[in-house]
Parts: sequence; structure tokens; C-alpha cells
Amino acid sequence: YQGVLEWGDGYYNGDGENRKTVPAAEVYDNKLGLRRSEQLRELYESLLEGESELGNTCRPAAMLSPEDLSDLEWYYLVCMSFSFEVGQSLPGKAFVSGQSVWLSNAQEADSKQFSRSLLAKSA
Repeated sequence: YQGVLEWGDGYYNGDGENRKTVPAAEVYDNKLGLRRSEQLRELYESLLEGESELGNTCRPAAMLSPEDLSDLEWYYLVCMSFSFEVGQSLPGKAFVSGQSVWLSNAQEADSKQFSRSLLAKSA
């Protein structure tokens, strides 16, 4: 196997009540996770564009700003930037084996197996 695994898409299923900024009506909305996933993806892409254009990006007014994020949302956002070689860490090993890997209590995982464990601990 050769190649690199990169973030494709994800679903943020965080608790709306723990967010820094959430309109009250959204806390009970069934589509909240999907909407927040899209907002986090837009913020990530905006931050990437900001790097490549030296901060000359125009963000839509409804878009999140980094100050709006909880620790868990930051973790989700930062994980988008990770890439793994085939066979490297849990994502690369799962790809090679062709089997899903479910990780509970990521904050307690060995950093040799789960390279994002230090980030998970801080979140």
C-alpha cells in the first residue's frame, strides 16, 4: 500500500449545551450536529484560505470564529488537519486491515497508537 489518508468528511456530534455560542432554539434541533459539522468545516477551510492568502479572506457573517469554539470543537477542527501514511497510527492501520476501529476514552490511549491522544486529553 502507498499513499496518504486525509480528512474527507466528518460529523460533529457534540453537546450543544456546552458550546460557547448557541441560539437557544438550536439546542433542541435534530439537525444541530449536521449544521455544526458544516460550520466547523467552513471555519477550517476559511482558516486554510487565510494561511494561503495571508489573511485576506472574506468570511460570511454567519460563519463561526475561532473564539466561538468549545474545547471539543477545537479538537474536531484540529483533527481535520491530520494526515496519516498507510499503516501509520490507528487510521492507517485500520485502512490496511480493512476493518473499523472504535476507540473509547481516547484521552487515555497510548500516544504511540493514537497520535492525537494528547489533543484528546486537552479537550
